[in-house]
Amino acid sequence: MKTEFYNLIILDESGSMGGVADSTISGCNETLNTIRSSQRKFNDSQTHYVSIFAFQSDSNIPSRYLVKNEPIGEVRDINAELYRPYGMTPLYDALGSTLADLKTVVKDKELAVGNVTIITDGMENASLHYSQEKVVKMISALKELGWSFNFIGADIDVETTARSLNIDNHMKFSKTTHGIAKMFACEQSSRERWYTRMAEATQCFAAPPETQAEKDALYESRRAVSTGYFEEDEAQDEKDEKK
Repeated sequence: MKTEFYNLIILDESGSMGGVADSTISGCNETLNTIRSSQRKFNDSQTHYVSIFAFQSDSNIPSRYLVKNEPIGEVRDINAELYRPYGMTPLYDALGSTLADLKTVVKDKELAVGNVTIITDGMENASLHYSQEKVVKMISALKELGWSFNFIGADIDVETTARSLNIDNHMKFSKTTHGIAKMFACEQSSRERWYTRMAEATQCFAAPPETQAEKDALYESRRAVSTGYFEEDEAQDEKDEKK
């Protein structure tokens, strides 16, 4: 049974990210390498697609997809011509529009599962089309299907912001070159572990689920895997700091 993984990275491109743009680009490309490696490792059971959505409020450089639902084998690294921080932070619009797009893509695909990672250094301050309430409803519905939602933030109360979106998995980072590198290293380790556990969780399903009971069992196994996404890496960081 082959699972389609839709890896969505929602990347803050507001002006405050300008000072760490190069580090952000490098880290994002390393994440792409992690997905490429996992595609090779789990080629018999997983197919990976990638979307990267850069969000900001400037009318001259609007929020947009840098990559949209491309097979990982066809995805090229991003660069400074594609990622250009400016403007404010329409976080709700970024979440709402990308999740609406992805729901359309996977609506008839029982084996599709999403890994949605939000990286931001600011609070919502510019959305026009989606409210917090509407975004939370979308996230909640997809979490029931076993999708993983992961919130990574700097310069804000990360835990409170994540909880306000009904996102359990969250991680804070320092907005420095070293902090960005450390954050992406943790993100990549967590992602690799999640892919491995997803492969293990679906081994008992020899065929796509047909009955509602079979679907519920699949979704439950996915939800269990997605719990505590960052916890092992955070625990290791605490040990390292005590040394």
